[in-house]
Amino acid sequence: MTNDNFLFTEAEFADFVGKSVSWARLLRRQQRAPGHIKVGRTPMYPREAIAEWMNANSVRPGGKPSA
Repeated sequence: MTNDNFLFTEAEFADFVGKSVSWARLLRRQQRAPGHIKVGRTPMYPREAIAEWMNANSVRPGGKPSA
C-alpha cells in the first residue's frame, strides 16, 4: 500500500484533528465525517477523504467558508 492510499482508524483520525474518538463517532453517525470505508465492522478513513473534508470545512479569516 502506498502512502497516498493510507487508511486512518477512527482513533487515528480523531487524534489527527485533535478531537476525541467519541467526537469522530458522533460526526460519522451524523454523516458529517469524511468519507469512510468499512473493513469488517471498522470504519477506516482514507487520507485523501480526510484532506478533502478538511478543505471543505476550512474557514477563511473573517468567518467565511472557503470556496
